[in-house]
Amino acid sequence: MISPSSDKLTVVHVRLVFLRIGEIDTLNERYQAHASIESRWTVSHDKFLSTITATEQERLIKGKSISLDKYEQSHWHPQLYIENALGDLKEQIKYSAKINTKDQKIYICEHRIIKGLFWEKLELQHFPSDVQDLSISVTSTYFHNRVVLIADPHRQSGVNREAFVDQQEWSLYEHTDTEERYIKEFLFRTDYDVEDEDEGGTHSMNTEDRKRCVLTVTCHVARQSQYFFWNGFCLILLITLVSFCAFGLPLQYVVNRLQVSCTLLLTSISFRWTVNRSLPTISYLTSLDRYGILCIFNLILHSMWHSIISVIIYEQTSDFRVPKNSWMVYLDRGAFAVFFSAFVILHIMMITWLFRVPLKHRQEMKDKDYRHRAGIVGKLNGNVNPSFSPIGHDTTVYDQKSTII
Repeated sequence: MISPSSDKLTVVHVRLVFLRIGEIDTLNERYQAHASIESRWTVSHDKFLSTITATEQERLIKGKSISLDKYEQSHWHPQLYIENALGDLKEQIKYSAKINTKDQKIYICEHRIIKGLFWEKLELQHFPSDVQDLSISVTSTYFHNRVVLIADPHRQSGVNREAFVDQQEWSLYEHTDTEERYIKEFLFRTDYDVEDEDEGGTHSMNTEDRKRCVLTVTCHVARQSQYFFWNGFCLILLITLVSFCAFGLPLQYVVNRLQVSCTLLLTSISFRWTVNRSLPTISYLTSLDRYGILCIFNLILHSMWHSIISVIIYEQTSDFRVPKNSWMVYLDRGAFAVFFSAFVILHIMMITWLFRVPLKHRQEMKDKDYRHRAGIVGKLNGNVNPSFSPIGHDTTVYDQKSTII
């Protein structure tokens, strides 16, 4: 097998295009996708030209692309794989070669078509006004001293919005983000490492310094939240508003007030369990959870007040009848005003938060789409803005956890 020297670092330029995005499964935190991955790296002229025919060399010199059959069997390649794939992926891999007219280097291109399920950690704090990232992480079996993956600077990654299946539930944005990160090697030693040390072998890298380069390409989707606003927030609001109607009952029937409040409390709790069935089990509260719990506390406070005023009436009257102009009537009206005012203030705060956080984030995504379109138009017109750069490129280091079964 023709391979570069063991100490040579190979830079692989990666471009990923989401050809088709299928169903997004919020409950199981996964989604279906069909994607194309193009990986390019340079090879030595002398070594590569000696392995192809004269006809292929002529085509290559003329700047044309040539197909390479069974290239991976006799030549070095970066051994890429998908980090967040679930189960077995359907893959089609082809190789081609072409000379870059700018630097006159030979580039090998690996064309990989993948289709399958991908895992994605969904951030649901803003549910149902959330924006989710759908990503594919490409990495290599080689460590970072041998292979480094970077986003292709000349061929931008993208997403095909026309082939988006879940358009009834989600809106797909146009731009994509790329992130380069490094994951640390597993913190254990294999039998091969021990035998190598016993034989006096040396390691080129310490275990703690071993990292693999991972390139993540991400597209973004926004949930169509109208359904949850009408069938979630609106119904919870109506249930809570009905509890204020109980204050319209005369104080002589304060026991009936308690019955109404407790019934509405149980209804609200049952409704919350029904809504939560469509969400995964998470350790934090979504915006719909927070709103529902606050409304439940509102119902609990109503029930507590009706119990308190019931005890006051029992202590202050002999037959449980309250005169029309009694101070207890004014006290009850004051309690109603306090509860209703707090309820209105709560909704003003919730609406303000909705516009300043989740909806603002959606507007930022739309602004990135606008800059993405402007960058593409600029490139097509040959007038690229020097300040324009790929959106969301970042480099971070993460620890990879391992589980030994």
